[in-house]
Amino acid sequence: MSGLRSVLALTQGQDVPSSRFRWRQHEAWLRAQGLEARELPARHGAYPPPQAWRRPAWGLRALADSWRRARQTHDADLCFLQRHLIATLHSAERALRAPFVFDVDDAIFLGPRGGSANAIARRAALTLCGNQFLAEHFGRFGPVRVLPTAIDTTRFCPAPPAEGPLVIGWSGSSSGFAYLLALEDALQQVLRRHPEARLRVVADAAPPWRTLPPEQVEFRRWNAATEVAELQGFHIGLMPLDDSPWARGKCSFKMLSYMACGLPAVVSPVGMNAEVLALGALGLGPRHADEWVQALDGLLRDAEQRAALGRMGRQVAEQHYARERIGTALLTALREAHGAR
Repeated sequence: MSGLRSVLALTQGQDVPSSRFRWRQHEAWLRAQGLEARELPARHGAYPPPQAWRRPAWGLRALADSWRRARQTHDADLCFLQRHLIATLHSAERALRAPFVFDVDDAIFLGPRGGSANAIARRAALTLCGNQFLAEHFGRFGPVRVLPTAIDTTRFCPAPPAEGPLVIGWSGSSSGFAYLLALEDALQQVLRRHPEARLRVVADAAPPWRTLPPEQVEFRRWNAATEVAELQGFHIGLMPLDDSPWARGKCSFKMLSYMACGLPAVVSPVGMNAEVLALGALGLGPRHADEWVQALDGLLRDAEQRAALGRMGRQVAEQHYARERIGTALLTALREAHGAR
């Protein structure tokens, strides 16, 4: 036992998915294990606003807030630092007054200021990486541990198949639309073959489709209160990616959420997606447009295959990625990081 009593998490914002699923969903369980666990989310977010005219004022507020939060770590035994305090910059991390673990669930080392992530990792007691691809990179700068993003399988759970038209679904942030839009021609072919089917996107904005039939396309605005119910309304879950270093850094949470809800996952077999697919017959991994058409066409025609893949996906989610299992691994990693300080 390392003697760890308290951990302060500096996260990227109240509604940021990584904040919710890499830290916040574990907080109550960590407290139940006797650890004083609390969070200080970024007041103004870790990413600049899209409007250029707002960025100078945002930058001043975000920088002041990051230094304020960093100085508060002196009251904790350990700091859980989620990515950068301010995206792409090595800034107030220098003021951290407690040993820290650096939590990474994207390939944030890519890009013109990617070296800032490496610099933070060099100072970390431990870098927690959402998948093996990230661990291979950050392992060059210090100790690492692979910690997948957990899924709450009591909340994300199967429901009776939704009535009405069969729904091919995608849920996520509009920042990932490039992957989905690249699939448009294949989706058009599938919808043409199945005029009764629907394509539903749950996101913060509607994707700018060019050719899909409007009567077969639905948009639902994402809301934390309804996110599980929206997934339960799908019959098939999509996670297309390109085969790029950035995509290989993805931690497959979209795929895991489909699996936990008992849906067959049709995903690009890239990075962690391929690792999850290898755990059982839980989904399909098309690589090219014609394979996507074949996979979706077949699943829309075969209810038994959809059900079988969904059952296996649920089983794998419970066995490998459930919140309780990942929470235990997180607590072990925090204690080891504190003990090695």
